[in-house]
Amino acid sequence: MQIYLETECALTTYDENSCSIIITWKIPPLSVEYRDNLKTLLSAMEHFKTGKVVADTTNFGTLHPDDQEWTSSEWIKEAIKVGYSHAAIILPNDAYSQMAIDETMSPIMNIVTTAYFNNLEAATKWIKQF
Repeated sequence: MQIYLETECALTTYDENSCSIIITWKIPPLSVEYRDNLKTLLSAMEHFKTGKVVADTTNFGTLHPDDQEWTSSEWIKEAIKVGYSHAAIILPNDAYSQMAIDETMSPIMNIVTTAYFNNLEAATKWIKQF
C-alpha cells in the first residue's frame, strides 16, 4: 500500500494488489475537507491511472445536502473524465449514516459500477476482479 496523501480526516492510498485507490475517512469531514479530499481522489486516480476506488466510510458521519449535490452534479463529471469506473463502499454501522452514503451514491450508480461491503477485505477482493 502506497500513501498518496494523509490529512486530518482522510487517508488516500494506492493498493497495488487490487490496482485501486483506497480512501479511508478517519473522522467526519467538514464540507471543505470533504471536497478537498475528493479532489485529491481525482488526482490520485489520474496519477495511478485507475478508475477503481474503495471508500471506507466507517467513520464518515453524514454529509450535508449541498455536498451530496456537488458530488453527484460536479465532482462525478470530473471523476468520469479521469476514468472513474468502479466503487466499493465500506458502509458505517449506523443506519442513518448508511442512508446518507446511499443517497449520495444513488445518482452515481447509473454511471459507475458500485457495490457495498462491511469490511476492507471483501471490498478489495471484489474490486480486484475488474
